[in-house]
Amino acid sequence: MKLSKNKKYEVAALGELLIDFTQNGLSPQGNWLLEANPGGAPCNVLAMLCKLGHRTAFIGKVGDDMFGNMLKERIETIGIDTANLVMSDTCKTTLAFVHTASD
Repeated sequence: MKLSKNKKYEVAALGELLIDFTQNGLSPQGNWLLEANPGGAPCNVLAMLCKLGHRTAFIGKVGDDMFGNMLKERIETIGIDTANLVMSDTCKTTLAFVHTASD
């Protein structure tokens, strides 16, 4: 399939963009150490498409807070266009705490 070079984007995705907190070891006191990573299926797909050389854009909304700004910066660094990412001062960025089984 031949793609037109006139199109601004080849793929746009609409959906959730959030922070996944995953366990990354234990503190000396035995408490979980958590690592913050971008999450949300739409941007995961767009990130892989960017790595394959496709022009992508994300449409969605995050809080205009520390986590929302981190997400925007991360996906822009990957190459995903964020012109249609709303940074809201009336909502907070979604946070998900992921627990994985040891097996």
